[in-house]
Amino acid sequence: MRSLLILVVLLAGGFVLTAMYVAPNQPELRSWYETNACPHLDKISPQICGPLRAAKGGGKGSEPT
Repeated sequence: MRSLLILVVLLAGGFVLTAMYVAPNQPELRSWYETNACPHLDKISPQICGPLRAAKGGGKGSEPT
């Protein structure tokens, strides 16, 4: 049971890290994340999708904090 919980946490962490570091450089992945994942990730923290919006050229997250 513990290993299943660890697996779920690692998958969620990988999903968030992909949104922050990989997706801004991949146009198809970036558009998928903006459409499907960012509305949910923004509920956790708007800074998660900030790099995606900055790579696109505007919106929340393009301003330095």
